[in-house]
Amino acid sequence: SADLKLLEEATISVCKSLVEKNPRTGNLGSLIKVFLSRTKELKISAECQNHLFIWQVHNALFIICCLLKVFISRMSEEELQLHFTYEEKA
Repeated sequence: SADLKLLEEATISVCKSLVEKNPRTGNLGSLIKVFLSRTKELKISAECQNHLFIWQVHNALFIICCLLKVFISRMSEEELQLHFTYEEKA
C-alpha cells in the first residue's frame, strides 16, 4: 500500500545503518529477546487492561517486522544468519 511505501522510504536510512552495525552490536537480537521476554506478561496485561504495556509490545513487534522485511529482502541467507548469531565478546 501507499502507507507502507512511505514508511519504507522514511526508515530506509535507519534500516541501512542497523544492517551495517548489527553484526557488531547485536541490537536486533536484543530487541527480539526483550520482546519475547515481555510477551509472557502480555496475557496478564490484557486481563488488567494495561493498555500502555500492550501498546509498547505492539510497537516492538511492528519494528521487528519492519526490520526483518528489510533484512530478508536485502541479504543472502548467510548474511542474515550473521545478524542472529551475535556473540558478545569478553
